Amino acid sequence: MSIKNRTAAFIMAAMTLTAGMTTAPAAFTGIISAKAEVIAYSKTPAAKTTYTSTDKDITISWDKVSGASGYYIYRWSEKAPAWIRVGTAASSADSYKDTKVGTGMSYKYYVVAYKKSGGKRIMSGRSNEISASTLPSTPEVIAHSEDSNYITVYWERVNCSGYELYYKQGSGEWKLASKINSGETTSADVTGLTSETVYSVKVRAFTKDSNGKLVYSEYSPELEIKTAPDFLYRRSSQALIDRLNSAQLDPGGNTYEECNRQNAEETKQTITISDADMATIKRFVDAHYTSDMTVGDFLDYTVQWLNKNVSYADGVHGPQYSEIWGRSHVDNCFNYKVGQCIQYNSTICAVMRYLGFDARVVQGWRGNSLDNKWQHFWCEVTINGTDYVMDSYNYGTDGDWYFVCATYAETAPYSYNSHYIMRNKLMAPYRAFSMKSENGTLRPV
Repeated sequence: MSIKNRTAAFIMAAMTLTAGMTTAPAAFTGIISAKAEVIAYSKTPAAKTTYTSTDKDITISWDKVSGASGYYIYRWSEKAPAWIRVGTAASSADSYKDTKVGTGMSYKYYVVAYKKSGGKRIMSGRSNEISASTLPSTPEVIAHSEDSNYITVYWERVNCSGYELYYKQGSGEWKLASKINSGETTSADVTGLTSETVYSVKVRAFTKDSNGKLVYSEYSPELEIKTAPDFLYRRSSQALIDRLNSAQLDPGGNTYEECNRQNAEETKQTITISDADMATIKRFVDAHYTSDMTVGDFLDYTVQWLNKNVSYADGVHGPQYSEIWGRSHVDNCFNYKVGQCIQYNSTICAVMRYLGFDARVVQGWRGNSLDNKWQHFWCEVTINGTDYVMDSYNYGTDGDWYFVCATYAETAPYSYNSHYIMRNKLMAPYRAFSMKSENGTLRPV
C-alpha cells in the first residue's frame, strides 16, 4: 500500500475510533483536517464557570490557548435544544458577548479553539460546558390594595421562573415578604403590618440556569404604601384642637408628674420615661403624624386611637391585669394594645411630654357623688394658664366617650359617664341629661 493510501486508511480508522469522543488520542493530534471539523488540535480551552449577564446579553470567558488562531463559541438552549455555533473570537480574545439571546432565559456554552495550518483549520476538543442565564426584565408594580394590617401588591408579568417581594418600614431593614416560584403569579401579600403606617415595597424577578442557580433582575422602583386605619377617626371640634395648637411647646420631655389628688392634700411623684419608651413613642409619632396634621389634630387622633385599639385589661375585655403589670404603660398600649386607665392616660401624657406640652397624670375619682365614686387616672394639660382634661377611656367597656382638651366644667357627665372628683370636690356640676343619637354617638340635648 502506498504511503498516500496508508495515510488515508489511518485517518479513516481514527475517525471511526473517535466517534462520540470529546478529545482525540494523542497519536492522532494534528493530522485531521479542519474542513471536516474533527477533533485534532491538542490544546483545549477551559471555559470559566463564572459569567456576566444583563437582560439582553451574556458574556462568557475562557483561558486563552497558546498558539490558537481563534475560537468558536457554541450554544444550547431549551427552546432550541441543539448545539449551534453562535460566534467566533480572535486569537487575542478570552471572552465573548452573546447578544442573540432572550430575556430571562437559560443557556449552555462551550468553546473550541482552532489553529490555522496550510490553509486549513485544525480544531481542538470542546471545552467544559458552562450554564448561563440572562437576567429577567425588571417587573413594574402596577397596583396595590391595603387593609389595616396587610398590603397586596400587583406587578406586571415578565419572562422568569418566579418573583421575590420585599418590604420595609421607614429606614428599617428590607425583609422578604414572599417568594413565588411561578412566573405566572403576579401578586402577593405583605402581612402582619401596623395600621396607618407607611411601608416601602419592591419586587424582583428571578430565573434559574441549567444548574439551578438563581439569576435576579433589578428591583422595581420602591413604592410607598400606607396601611388603612384600624378605626374610624372622627375629628373633634376645631375649638378643642385650636386649644392644643395654641400651646407653647418645649419638645423632648422625658419625665412627668403623677399627682395623687384623691384626698384634700395633693402628693406627687416624678415618673421618668425610659429610653425604650421614648423610642416607642417616636415610632408611633413617625408612623401616624402625617404632614397634613397640626399637633392638635395628632393628639385628637392619638386619644381616639387609644380609645378604639386598647383592650381593657380586666380578664373579660382583655387579659387579666396581673398579666400586664410588669410592663411599662407605653409598652402595654402601643406594643401590646392592652391596659386600664393608668396605662392609656399615662401614655397620652408621655406623648404630650415628648411633643413638649405641660402635661401630668392625675390620680383621682370618677363618680356620681362624693359618696359614690371609684378610682380613676387621667391626663391633665395646662395651656395658657388653663387646665384641660385629656382622657381616652376605653370604647369596649364604658361606651364611646373620651375628652380632648376639655375644661373640667365641660366634662359634665352623660348618662353613662360620671363626674371627675379630686381634692374631695366634684369638678363639674351635676346635671341630668336626656340623650339623642347623632351620627351614631350619644349626645346631650
